[in-house]
Amino acid sequence: MSELNDPAAEATVLAAGLAQRGLITTMVDLDPGVFTTPIHQIVHTALVDCFRAGDPRDHATVSRRAIQLAATEHQGKSVADSIMNMLGKGEDYAIGFYLDRLNHLRTIRAVRDTALRLIHATEEVADTEDVEMLELGIDRAQDELAAVNRTASSTEADLPMSLDELLSKKFTHDWLIPDLLERTDRMILTGFEGTGKSYLVAQMVMTIAAGMHPFLGTRVSDHNQVLVIDAENSERQTGRRYRMLRERITRLADKYSVPVPDWSTMVRFVIRPEGIALNDPAQMKRIERAIAATQPKFVALGPLYRLHKLDTRDEQAAKELTDAIDRLRVKYKFAVVCEAHVAHGQAGAQRLLRPTGSSLFLRWPEFGFGLRPAQGTETEQHPSRVDLATWRGGREERLWPSILQHGIEKHQLPWQNGDPNYYDIMRNKGYL
Repeated sequence: MSELNDPAAEATVLAAGLAQRGLITTMVDLDPGVFTTPIHQIVHTALVDCFRAGDPRDHATVSRRAIQLAATEHQGKSVADSIMNMLGKGEDYAIGFYLDRLNHLRTIRAVRDTALRLIHATEEVADTEDVEMLELGIDRAQDELAAVNRTASSTEADLPMSLDELLSKKFTHDWLIPDLLERTDRMILTGFEGTGKSYLVAQMVMTIAAGMHPFLGTRVSDHNQVLVIDAENSERQTGRRYRMLRERITRLADKYSVPVPDWSTMVRFVIRPEGIALNDPAQMKRIERAIAATQPKFVALGPLYRLHKLDTRDEQAAKELTDAIDRLRVKYKFAVVCEAHVAHGQAGAQRLLRPTGSSLFLRWPEFGFGLRPAQGTETEQHPSRVDLATWRGGREERLWPSILQHGIEKHQLPWQNGDPNYYDIMRNKGYL
């Protein structure tokens, strides 16, 4: 039987409660029953006790109080280690999603426990034929379920965030690639056939894994775990593309003295050329297990129309798809780029760079880009220069190039910046 708990969500809520002073009211009002791990129960109690006693609520003070609450020396050490692991985390966590999840799981556990007690009562009645005992069991179950229903329908977690809670947060960027991509960002990349969008997505996968800037090749971060979920191409097609990229980026890493990542572990693939239906619970569960096992910081996913059983031109089908992606993205905190196709038509038309399907796809991502042949390359089957054009305004100002061109040399990226002004900007930023 499932344990119906989520220790990671419990730890996220506690880390935020320790780091954000404005959340203390939420922590005090939070039902301790949402925590299923003894260590998390102790941390929550210690934090609330410190508040009620007027003591400081820093990690060290809460840790001392938690050790006093522990049943054994070993448990005390585990609690102290858990609190110290939360140090430096949680300052900018938005925990509404996690509070909802913990309360939801608590409700399910309460219903399950009531059901199990009622089953036990019916089994006893079957042996004793004591009808009165059955009636008492039913009455008790009804009372318990009514109490669960009242709690589930109105909880302190439903109270909107206060201004103090909002302004107490330290808003800093959680960069995956500085000035380009932040953790949990959503991007849709479109392009006409032959413009090289699949290679650009693969290039982003490999450079982000290597901690390189996707368009410069310089080192900008540590190595990052990435996951590719391909619902269209075969293993053979995918293998050819990534073999070439591995060779080029390995040479580029040597040029810039960048440590080469362990390709055997840092880049993982789920390849389903038959398509993936994220609205199918069984398939969704398999994809989530792959993400949970990988813990990626960046996921390349798509194409969009191959990720749902129904036609994504329908608003409801598109919403089911984006909701499924968002649930995984928020829970596992990864940035995602989704490849999408565009309608057939005149290649230079800006509106045709928008993804096919529901208009919901126009509103959903933080960034929407499309590849179109640059001026003078319109007749080329595989244009050597493309415009990286926006088909929706970004929600934040980021440093994306506007022109890309093929890298000819074997130590160059397949797509590299083609705008001299971009080099000047990035040089002034210290990336070159």
